[in-house]
Amino acid sequence: METKKPNIIVIGAGASGLAFALESIHQGVQVRIIDKRTSRSAIGKATGVALGTWNQLSKFGISSDSLSSAIPMQKFVFHDDEKLVACISVPNLNGSPPAHLYPQSALEQNMEQKLIERGVFVEYGTEISCFESSEKNAHVTLYRKDENHSEIVNADWVIGADGAHSTVRKLTKLPFIGRDYPEKWSVAEIETNLWKEEVQAELFLKSNGIGLFVSQPKKGTVQGILNSPDVVGKLKRKFPDANFLYNRDFRVSLRRVPTPRLGRAWLLGDAAHVQSPIGGQGLNLAIWDGITLAESLLTDKFDVEQRLIKRARMVLLFTDFDYRMLVSKSVIVRSIRNKFWSVAERYPIIAKWFFKIISGVW
Repeated sequence: METKKPNIIVIGAGASGLAFALESIHQGVQVRIIDKRTSRSAIGKATGVALGTWNQLSKFGISSDSLSSAIPMQKFVFHDDEKLVACISVPNLNGSPPAHLYPQSALEQNMEQKLIERGVFVEYGTEISCFESSEKNAHVTLYRKDENHSEIVNADWVIGADGAHSTVRKLTKLPFIGRDYPEKWSVAEIETNLWKEEVQAELFLKSNGIGLFVSQPKKGTVQGILNSPDVVGKLKRKFPDANFLYNRDFRVSLRRVPTPRLGRAWLLGDAAHVQSPIGGQGLNLAIWDGITLAESLLTDKFDVEQRLIKRARMVLLFTDFDYRMLVSKSVIVRSIRNKFWSVAERYPIIAKWFFKIISGVW
């Protein structure tokens, strides 16, 4: 007897939604994926793709080996009040770098292309406007803006992967527990010829709690993230030849839903949890969410709910700890932090502990 395959609709074509759709197709289950944007954004967003994420994506033909422009993390430099604290040689894990620098926008394009090759196309300009869940299925109303047309769809599962301001989360009325960080952050990308090619990332901290993280997501391009509005000024001073590609201000929060599931709906990625960009975990957790849920949901392994909760809680604790360490104005805390990195420079086994967490291989 043939087993009936579930009818699934994915709301949101960011990293988590694409990852869920790819794994579903990989398991022979078709999905419908919509996104309220009219097209995919080319803004870089996150830049770090962890080893664990490459391991998960490799089954779809997406890997750091197949993407020649992915830059392996090999050198990380840490400054405090303009003084060099440490120049860390990033240790390999099982022969591979713990992460590569690669723009999130490019990775999402790669993921969407793999969906297209499998006959699945993102329905852009379409959003969810109503959601009702019963014991056996979900009823959703979709609205297509350019046609001013609504459509009622019955689905076995609704996957809410529609970002930090998730409509699915609002419709399900799941609380978003946590707090907002006090600072206004800013991010910018520039083109420059002044980046030191032997370094992939640098962190410049100040005793006043302001920190600038700069990295090279691709050759000739540098991204700067600052927990203050003036990232443009900081980058201009460090890279006088800077040609600005974009810049924006944003707020950072530490929040998560108490559970990623309500009835026939699941929440993934930023719809389920948001955290500090320090530690580079947002993109990687989103992809882990999508693939892990699809693997389990399609084989009726509902312990995945607790796995998603546990992983999100651990990542949020890690990123919040990093945030507190990096923005601290305490002389004692800063001294301990700087001592850790100076020792890690001399003893790679200590650095390996930190970069194993970054890698997501745990």
